[in-house]
Amino acid sequence: MHGRVIALTPTRISNAMDHIDSLLFRIRDLPLDPRLDAIDDAVFDGLAHRSDTYVSSSAMALVAALSLGIGLAGSLAPAEPVQAATAFPLGAPAALAPSTLLGGR
Repeated sequence: MHGRVIALTPTRISNAMDHIDSLLFRIRDLPLDPRLDAIDDAVFDGLAHRSDTYVSSSAMALVAALSLGIGLAGSLAPAEPVQAATAFPLGAPAALAPSTLLGGR
C-alpha cells in the first residue's frame, strides 16, 4: 500500500466506518484490565503525597507582593495612545473604488 493513492469513495468510507465500528465493539467486549482495580489507591496516594509538600508563608507573601508589584507597574506604565480605525459601513471609501483607481488609464 505504500506509495499508492486510494480514492475515497462513499462506499470505501462506509466500509471504513463499519470496520471502525466493529473494532470498537470488539474493544467494548474485552475484559477490563485488572490493574484498573488498583488505580484508585495510586491516585489517592499521589494526592496525599502532594498535600504533604509545604510552602512557607514568607514564600507565599513574597510571591504575592511580587505579583502585585508587577501588576501595578504594568498598569501604571504609560502606553502609546491608540486611534481606532474609521469604519466605513458601505465598504471602501470612494477614493479606493475601482472606478477611481482605473480612471487614469
